[in-house]
This record gives sequence, structure tokens and C-alpha cells, in this order.
Amino acid sequence: MEEHIARNADAHRRLVAVIDAANDPDLERPLEGGWTVAAVLAHLAYWDRRVLLLLERWERGQLPPRDEPEWYADDVVNDALLPEWLALPTRSAARLAIDAAGALNARVQGLDARTAQAIIVRDEAWLLHRYRHRSEYLDEIERALGDQ
Repeated sequence: MEEHIARNADAHRRLVAVIDAANDPDLERPLEGGWTVAAVLAHLAYWDRRVLLLLERWERGQLPPRDEPEWYADDVVNDALLPEWLALPTRSAARLAIDAAGALNARVQGLDARTAQAIIVRDEAWLLHRYRHRSEYLDEIERALGDQ
């Protein structure tokens, strides 16, 4: 098993454990910038689903553009979707995060070696290494919930 597959699985298990241990007030807990724990979970769900779709397109030969600036690709999307993420019921946001992570992990694990190598060569390994994004936000959530 490749390292990123195992680490993605570990991050998914950690996500499930954090959500299982959280009560509704935990999920409603405010974070910096007007976010909540549940909004962060919805954010994780969105980005995992987005990557899942990108991988599907990649396999069909539809490569994402190289020149999309980060502020456009990431910040604008996050800022635009934050109100929707905040409006989601907290348990729905949690379920979306778990389901999206599981679906993406399965897709990454089933990705053919040729496509995976092409993604790495193009310096797009972040599409395969989803544990990094999940872990960054799980660290933030655990810190916030630990401060109670």
C-alpha cells in the first residue's frame, strides 16, 4: 500500500473519531474568521468532493488548468461557500465530511498507476495526499474542542 493511501485512511479514521466524540454544541463551536467546527467539516467535504471530480476528469484526459491563482481557486470558493456551510445542520455537515473522505479515499486507492504518476509529475500530488488538508483542519478542531 502506498504511503498516501494509508495516511488518507488514517485521516479518515481520525475524522470519524473526532465527529463521533463531538456533541452538537461542539459542532456549533465558533472558530476564527466566523467559522464553526461544522462549517470546517462542510469545507472538508466540499474540497474532497471537488478533488474526487477532478480525479474523475483527469482519468478522462481533462486536466485542470495550471494557471489558476490560489486566491481565485481557494479563497474565493471558501469565502463564497462559507454562508452555505454555516447554514447546514451540524450533523449533516459532519456526515458530508465523513462520506466525502471515504469516497475520495476509495477513488485514490483505485486510481490506476499511470494516472497517479501523471498527477505527481505535474506537481499535483495534493490531489492524492488528502490527509494533509484533513489533518490541518482536524488539528484546528481538536485545539478548539480541547480549549473548552
